Amino acid sequence: MKRILVYIALIALGSYGFPAAAEEDFEEDFEIEYVRQESLEIPGLSAGCHVCEWRPKLNQKPAAEQCGVNDAGDPIIGLFECGFSQDCERVCNLLSCGES
Repeated sequence: MKRILVYIALIALGSYGFPAAAEEDFEEDFEIEYVRQESLEIPGLSAGCHVCEWRPKLNQKPAAEQCGVNDAGDPIIGLFECGFSQDCERVCNLLSCGES
């Protein structure tokens, strides 16, 4: 009776010991480093395609075409809302023109 219990105990220890060692070797071979990336890409929705999310930010920049020039010939500063389209192209929309 004791022999049967000893055999069962050895079998149980052996079956639990080998997979643990195999898992450790597997994990050592395939360690993955996770790196945080500042990206506008929407994870999970694009399924491999690069898609950007519209996150507008206010920018002031010369707007001679939209607002004209002042008396000195310098372009008038415009207030723009800039971000990236779904195609990841930079887009700026004029909100208002500054004073000349």
